[in-house]
Amino acid sequence: MVKVIDKIEAFDYMLQLFEEWRDSHEELKNEPFPKLKAMKLLFLAAAPKEQGGSDLLDIFDNFYAMPYGPVEIDVYNAIQEDKLPSYTVNYKYIERKVDELYKPRNTALWTGRGYGDLYNRIRDAVNDLKKKNEKLVLLNAFELVEITHRWSSWNRAMDFAEFMKQLSAKMPTDSIRDSSKIFDLK
Repeated sequence: MVKVIDKIEAFDYMLQLFEEWRDSHEELKNEPFPKLKAMKLLFLAAAPKEQGGSDLLDIFDNFYAMPYGPVEIDVYNAIQEDKLPSYTVNYKYIERKVDELYKPRNTALWTGRGYGDLYNRIRDAVNDLKKKNEKLVLLNAFELVEITHRWSSWNRAMDFAEFMKQLSAKMPTDSIRDSSKIFDLK
């Protein structure tokens, strides 16, 4: 099991990669990054891109189905509490602290702890997501919500939450791995 602080540092690096991807599209270059969009891209990057494919669900292992799609609750809490190492958070957006690029405070996070070279795994997961659909980063947060609402794992967990008269339910990792894989609005 990954410590929450390590997960937050891993997300911080992932967010940097999302910004680089966004900035590769001139029409979005340097725009503020919406919190909701970051959460949806996190889910899509962490999830396997094909049946039996690799994923980051051993790192980002605490997804809940919520009304606006899957949410990694530990990352969500860090965002809400403005505890990202390289970013500040306001009402709607996550913005890089002045001239801050992610620098791991905990080098063991990147090379050990039984879950491999996380730096490369995160970069590979974001690159795999770009290959699945380069235009995902161009979509607004609610278009990404629409995509995540089409994942069967989210639907099953929300059905359970509604049955229990709750607003959210845990999405088991195996359910996400076995879910339909949807990366576009078609």
